[in-house]
Amino acid sequence: MIAPASIDTRLMATLAGLVPIARACFRDPWWVIGSAAMRLAGVDGPEPNDVDLLCSARDADALAEAWTAHRDAHYRPADDGRFRSRFARFAHLPMPLEVMGDLEVRVADDWQPVQVASELQVEVNGQAIPVPTPSEQRRILLLFGRDKDLAKARRISAFLATREHHVH
Repeated sequence: MIAPASIDTRLMATLAGLVPIARACFRDPWWVIGSAAMRLAGVDGPEPNDVDLLCSARDADALAEAWTAHRDAHYRPADDGRFRSRFARFAHLPMPLEVMGDLEVRVADDWQPVQVASELQVEVNGQAIPVPTPSEQRRILLLFGRDKDLAKARRISAFLATREHHVH
């Protein structure tokens, strides 16, 4: 398990609010992805504006049921036609939490499931937070293919190159 050097206090507090409910509701593997995962893995960059959570559809449903009162029912994600999932956004934590159950991305004319092949556990406030490894985060961002995702993938590539340079 790794412990990141510095994490924004809002991100830490959001994760602290997430872990107990995830442990109570989730039966399948789950991961923090996106900008929050990058920060947790030690990749430099701007602080995330929200926390993206990838999980199974049944776990997304369980969380939506547990946090019904906190759900932002009016929010619609951008690029809705590029992605599909059992989506819910919760706004009661210090940062919004966006949950994507069984996330799929449209590639050409096909829907491709977003799966995590390798992960690491990041320690935050004594809690283990699962995130894709940096190389796996890069693969997922390249799959997403939007300009903002490609920019994040380039930051991860630079991070990985720096780490490889220090190893040799």
